[in-house]
Amino acid sequence: MGRPTMADVARAAEVSTATVSRVLRGVQGASSPETTARVLECAAELGYIVNGVASSMRSRRTGTVGLVIADVANPWFGQLVGGVESVLGPAGLSVILTNTNNSVEREREAVQTLLQKQVDALVVASSSTDGAHLQRAVARGTPIVLVDAAVAGLDVDTVTVDNETAARMAVEHLLDFGHRDVAIVCSAPGPASDQARMDGYHDALARRGLTVQPGYVSIGSDTFEGGRQATAGLLALPQPPTAIFATNNLMTVGALVAIAEAGLDVPADISIVGIDDMEWYPIAKPAITAVNEPAAEIGRRAAERLLLRLRRQRQPATEHIRVATEFRVRDSAGPPPLGRRTPDPAPGAQPAGRVRRSIRSG
Repeated sequence: MGRPTMADVARAAEVSTATVSRVLRGVQGASSPETTARVLECAAELGYIVNGVASSMRSRRTGTVGLVIADVANPWFGQLVGGVESVLGPAGLSVILTNTNNSVEREREAVQTLLQKQVDALVVASSSTDGAHLQRAVARGTPIVLVDAAVAGLDVDTVTVDNETAARMAVEHLLDFGHRDVAIVCSAPGPASDQARMDGYHDALARRGLTVQPGYVSIGSDTFEGGRQATAGLLALPQPPTAIFATNNLMTVGALVAIAEAGLDVPADISIVGIDDMEWYPIAKPAITAVNEPAAEIGRRAAERLLLRLRRQRQPATEHIRVATEFRVRDSAGPPPLGRRTPDPAPGAQPAGRVRRSIRSG
């Protein structure tokens, strides 16, 4: 027996092929619940599979969404993917995942490949400051939602957090303990989110009348090893910092390893605060203070925005969605070592208590 056809399903269910087509395409109200159940049962018994290529040619839709992420090894992006799929999967859309390893060139290639595959829309965590490759997608009518950061000159929907405020709060937490020698472990200038975190670091110091010490901006790759090497460089300075602000989760972990390798204790010898909370931070010794940027929620909001665009003929205005972050205060920050403490902390500054605070913006 050959491959079953739609006509075979129609004969088995005793309905027309048009009814089978409407049922299998999920058209609401196409038939009674009883007829729908009978068609689906017959299709399953016969092993009939909808011809996706033919369907997409008729509808000009492929039922796929391209998802471009910067680092598949980073748990934050895993949560983002889960958030996107939690919305698109039940809506009948499949996600095609591509990983760029923080490479702008690979991002351009990934976007081009996804467009060639005729994806219906794109969700992009861009590593680029130049959105020319994304602008081409916009010009051909492909909806795009950017997550984690916007790209200058690109008029598309975005789902982001207030990275500058999040960074400023993290650094102010260290300053409130009396630290004056605060370093930043960060990646090279790139996405707007990275620049915003750098701006927050500088702003927190400036508000207390402090300047960045020479060598205290330590740059590495957005990876565990990048964070480890950047922190090792800080600890080798003639006057190393008493506190470190790390701008993402993997770099935070690398920084913690470098501190341990140097024989130092957190927070007795050096304090640390990071961005992007991780599930094991609360049970670490000491528990790690960090800003939580809710990746799953960001992914869900981005997917919901795409569905809105895909389902409406009249397109809504561009929207820039801000998701709240949460500053989770734990045990990895404390006063500077005795020999490095200053007698004149900022007026009114007090160490932050062991509470959870939320940054609400947008």
